[in-house]
Amino acid sequence: MTKSVKLAALAGIFGVLALSSHASAKEVSGSLPDTSRVVSIGGSITEIIFALGEQGRLVGRDTTSVYPKEAFALPDVGYMRALSAEGVLSINPTAIIAVEGSGPEQAVDLLKKASVPFVFVPENYTATSVSEKIRIVGKALSVEDKAKKLADDVEADLAAAQAETKDIKTRRRVLFVLSIQGGKILAAGDHSAANGIIKLAGADNAVEGFTGYKALSDESILLAKP
Repeated sequence: MTKSVKLAALAGIFGVLALSSHASAKEVSGSLPDTSRVVSIGGSITEIIFALGEQGRLVGRDTTSVYPKEAFALPDVGYMRALSAEGVLSINPTAIIAVEGSGPEQAVDLLKKASVPFVFVPENYTATSVSEKIRIVGKALSVEDKAKKLADDVEADLAAAQAETKDIKTRRRVLFVLSIQGGKILAAGDHSAANGIIKLAGADNAVEGFTGYKALSDESILLAKP
């Protein structure tokens, strides 16, 4: 498997706000004004930045950013869905690139009130969305040419993978287990990374009817017939 395919599998706040009360951050849809100190929120975002060769801009990453291994050398600002605004701002970033779904909302609201521009990258869990994310991150960092080449390579790799699985007649019913807590299996439903890779591999998700991840009863698992 090529490196590009692996992408398919990124001071206290009150002091900061006092210093920046004259300014208000806004969500950026294009190039960021200053990318000298970037915090990456979301494992896929961090992977893309490394794949673009722009990791020298990173000063922080979230807990889900575990690839490549060099990412572990960066300060960890917390889990992407349980961020602390103080933790993010304490490393003095000039920009934040976050995957859609990062939060909680209260932390995002506080970050919006600080003078640090940020980009939210859509998360759609499809083959097409992978190259889209690469292009958005590349534009945010003003390295569109590098992003285009990486996106083209990823598209070619994913198209080759899909070609290998498109003629599968009998599709396996796969149950993806994220964790087991309190005797309950936490399984992946629609609109999840696991669901996306199951479909790309030429299989079907054994469970449906909910998005994200959900704890299943023993009866639900038996009915799913994985």
